[in-house]
Amino acid sequence: MTNTVYDVTTFNGTVSPQTDIGKVINEIIADIKSKQTSQNTRPGAVIYIPPGHYDLLTRVVIDISFLTIKGSGHGFLSRAIHDDTSDTSNWFEVQPGSSHIRVKHTDGNNEAFLVQRSGAPAEVGRLNGVVFQDFCIDGVASTKPYVEGNHKIGISVQSDNDSFRFEGMGFVYLTQAMVVRGADACGFTNNFVAECGTSISLTGASQVAKITNNYLISAWAGYSVFAENAEGILISGNTVLWACNITLINSNRCTISANKLLSNFPSMIALTNGSSENLIFGNHFRRVYGDGTSTRYDDLFGLVHINGSDNAVTANQFSYSVPAADITPSGAAPTIILVAGGNRNYLATNNIRANLDVKVVLDSSTTKTKLLYTANGDQLQAHTNDYALVATP
Repeated sequence: MTNTVYDVTTFNGTVSPQTDIGKVINEIIADIKSKQTSQNTRPGAVIYIPPGHYDLLTRVVIDISFLTIKGSGHGFLSRAIHDDTSDTSNWFEVQPGSSHIRVKHTDGNNEAFLVQRSGAPAEVGRLNGVVFQDFCIDGVASTKPYVEGNHKIGISVQSDNDSFRFEGMGFVYLTQAMVVRGADACGFTNNFVAECGTSISLTGASQVAKITNNYLISAWAGYSVFAENAEGILISGNTVLWACNITLINSNRCTISANKLLSNFPSMIALTNGSSENLIFGNHFRRVYGDGTSTRYDDLFGLVHINGSDNAVTANQFSYSVPAADITPSGAAPTIILVAGGNRNYLATNNIRANLDVKVVLDSSTTKTKLLYTANGDQLQAHTNDYALVATP
């Protein structure tokens, strides 16, 4: 039987994996393709990356289905803490560990891993069952705020795809960690993403993706989660810290629940461009003041921003603690929830604890908004008369 399990350290490649693991993995994929030639006998393979430090000089191009690339641990270590420390001579370790890939491109490409197969119509090039599991992709060096300095992308999926999984991965110092276009039933779970511009992007269109139980930390100038034209995403059980920003554009029937959201910037969840029938339920929002300055939004944008119809924001806890001197625009009452547009949005049993006078705002274009125990009479700022209110006592 043809071997379908490869170890990058024992594969007879033209270079060592420590020198260029990208080239080694490309040679393994070529070997798989040379041995799995029949349409009905292409089971794919597993590529194993043992613990160690590996440089990636050449972009990996994945154009086969049923491929698992796995290591033995996400190996994350904060490069920001390392780079902000003048003396690390007494540290036990100064590099990320476990199965650790350092992205040091010399081939002119931005992606460490590009997943793409040509074919028309799109179903011909569709890729299935690719898994990235338990290794670290490290952009190595960047500039504050750890985003635009290197333009590196960890994993970019640019072909329509089905049942991809990203599990137990570590990402650090990348402009984008994971970008997936045309995702169908894609799963992101137990990943540790920090000091990257954007953590997870679902572009083009996607359906029924799951983003669960991840740590998404310090997406300073990008997004913690970004999705456009999405249907039925589940975003649940994540810990999203510092510059927390979940943005859904023209996305419908998604659920954002049971997440711990902590940010030092305005805007934490935004439903825009007609995003409708979404549920934001049982999350804890904590807004504090800390390092950095938001260049995108001021405090009138809302921790939750809605521009769409029939969305429900229920049973969330909002904890707001920002010095008055640090509110923008100066002297404004910060907005907790802004319904910027849309019909029949439903805000119920949300609890607000704030050190300042804060507002729940309905813009003039909104209609038939229902508010139940979400704001007291002084907290509601309505620029329309088309709403129903049961005020918080």
